Amino acid sequence: PLPGVEAKIIDEKGREMPFGEIGELIARGSNIMQGYFNREEETLSALQGGWLHTGDLAYQDQDGFFFIVGRKKELIINAGFNVYPREVELA
Repeated sequence: PLPGVEAKIIDEKGREMPFGEIGELIARGSNIMQGYFNREEETLSALQGGWLHTGDLAYQDQDGFFFIVGRKKELIINAGFNVYPREVELA
């Protein structure tokens, strides 16, 4: 995505997702934040193993581009299907 930044899409168990599959976007690099000011609990949740867990749901295409489809907190599961509010808004 940017020079000096690594990014990938992972599932709930931290496994890297194949191209086209939706998961959480995580990133690391020298320009990624070191933590939240005076918010240790949030920092520990967001920064795991040197990776920033963005909370964004996204997928990566074959060309390496990332596409954000929503936020983990906003995901709705309906009848076993994942529904992303952003996709509903765009429909």
